Amino acid sequence: SAALPLADRMKAISQPFLGLPYEVDGHGEGMGPDPDPPARYDSFDCLTFLEEILALALAGDPTSAPMIRSALRYRDGVPAYANRHHFMMAQWIPANVAAGFFEDITHTLGETHRIEKTVTPSVWKNWAGTRGFTLPLTALPTGVYGMNVLSLDQAEAAIDRIPPGAVIFTVRRPQDWKPIVISHVGFVIPTGVDEPVMMRHATKMSGGSVRDHLLSWYIDHLRWYKRPVEGISVLMPVDQGPRLGRTNYEK
Repeated sequence: SAALPLADRMKAISQPFLGLPYEVDGHGEGMGPDPDPPARYDSFDCLTFLEEILALALAGDPTSAPMIRSALRYRDGVPAYANRHHFMMAQWIPANVAAGFFEDITHTLGETHRIEKTVTPSVWKNWAGTRGFTLPLTALPTGVYGMNVLSLDQAEAAIDRIPPGAVIFTVRRPQDWKPIVISHVGFVIPTGVDEPVMMRHATKMSGGSVRDHLLSWYIDHLRWYKRPVEGISVLMPVDQGPRLGRTNYEK
């Protein structure tokens, strides 16, 4: 129901997708360099799962979901491969915070530290992963990008204070040669009183699927990654109904 709080809508909308397979880069623009469909409901990767659930949860009705999805996924909401927010810390997060879709609440949950990543043209040129993007080097984002991060110890201590609906970003330790720092995303689903905090995500783990994990288990699991994890960042989605309502009245 549209009257439910956003976190409850996110949980209800995503419930039928539990168990569906994980698939990297199964979504595209339906044309051009990435002809995969803009929306599909049979498989996801971690980001397309989040985008689809938020699009459906934030839209006033299902027919409005593509507009929200495009606003989350593309610069100026214009669906085109060159406009896609391909890179989380450099594009997707700052664009969607600036647009009012999210509020960074990491600093409210415990002691944070700042991580920064300098990305230069030479980093893109020398990183093997760059070949996976159908973009000229000059179109790839460069600059100094940063995030507030809870260490894994701080994250563990904050688990019970992380609100339902909050989006959890896994932040790896920056490496000079690699432009990518964020490796995964999921969101916290509402649970009953005295029940443990759960994260829902499309994950590669155990063969790959949409599933729920105890957030405490997931944070402990991050301690054992081969490439060290710096911690997590937490963003809270902002319900868009009241804002859209005001805009309509102002017109």
